Amino acid sequence: MSAALTAMAAEVLLLLRLSLTDDAIGPREAAVLDRIAAKCLQLSPGEISLLLRSFEVQSTDREIMQARAGLRQASYTRRIILAETLFSLAGQDPELAPRSERLGVRVCDVLGLGADEVAHLSG
Repeated sequence: MSAALTAMAAEVLLLLRLSLTDDAIGPREAAVLDRIAAKCLQLSPGEISLLLRSFEVQSTDREIMQARAGLRQASYTRRIILAETLFSLAGQDPELAPRSERLGVRVCDVLGLGADEVAHLSG
């Protein structure tokens, strides 16, 4: 996978991580991230391990808020692309698909987008 695609995958997984929980990731969240990274994004086991370790370090409120701020500072177009990509991946996942409405609310919160800005993506 090219460096640009790996970076995009990392951003999507960071968005998913922040959308799943505001706390340190637990076994359930780690399993979801691992599954999406492997099956949907086709990352290698080494890449997945590296990303999951970096997400596990983000456990304090300050670190989580910094990660959110980093995503919110992306351009509007970039944030829409991230949301669209995550909604598409979540729709393919048997655990996330039934929770798509709740996930959509969390994605909007993380990215600083209004529900009306992503309504066409999640529905």
